[in-house]
Amino acid sequence: MTLDSTLDLPRATDFVDPYFFFSNRDASEVTFVSPSIQKILGYDPSTVTGLSYHHFLCEGDPLNDDIPECQQADLSDGRSITALRSVKDSSGERRILLVHTVGVADTEGGPVVRRHNIARDVTESVQTHTHLMERLQQLDHAARQMTSQEREIANRILEGKMNRDIAQELDISDRTVERRRASIMKHLDAATTPELVSKLVERRMLHTWTLSAADAQWQSARNSHLAVAAAAM
Repeated sequence: MTLDSTLDLPRATDFVDPYFFFSNRDASEVTFVSPSIQKILGYDPSTVTGLSYHHFLCEGDPLNDDIPECQQADLSDGRSITALRSVKDSSGERRILLVHTVGVADTEGGPVVRRHNIARDVTESVQTHTHLMERLQQLDHAARQMTSQEREIANRILEGKMNRDIAQELDISDRTVERRRASIMKHLDAATTPELVSKLVERRMLHTWTLSAADAQWQSARNSHLAVAAAAM
């Protein structure tokens, strides 16, 4: 981990929820990596410096498709890039990193000669988000099969209203409410009223969660849409 230059030293302003730090010059040569990489990805830091970070990438993964574009990006004057990267840990397992990159010059206003990167392992967060998005897509698909009246009744069921109250509010018969309730249960594959209510509540909660997930900083990455593409299909 011998430093080529003081330019390899991290600056406090480079850190965004840091897990490990690395610097690189030219296109990709790693010039320094913090010891914490061993805890995160299992690599001995002394074996990483001098290598191209392409050595650690998962080939053919869409999360890495924009690397050439990012390498050509102008990072002078405080510009930065935040992107997701698919990499291999020391055991060969795929991990997803959120990488925040800034440019570093050896003189003020001079050309960028180093790139400082803070990497955070977000694999579990991405996987959890994707799983829940897939579930939400299933529930939304079922909801789209409902008629407008069935959706109105479903909303009132979610509010805990009885058939009689729903019938009065919508100016329909109790029997119509019962038929619509049975149809809603079929759409959502619910065998009982408690199961129906549970799925309606789950759908509402998932919509709220996907809009306000606290542990989803990676969603601001330039290519985050690729991480959840499967769930959106």
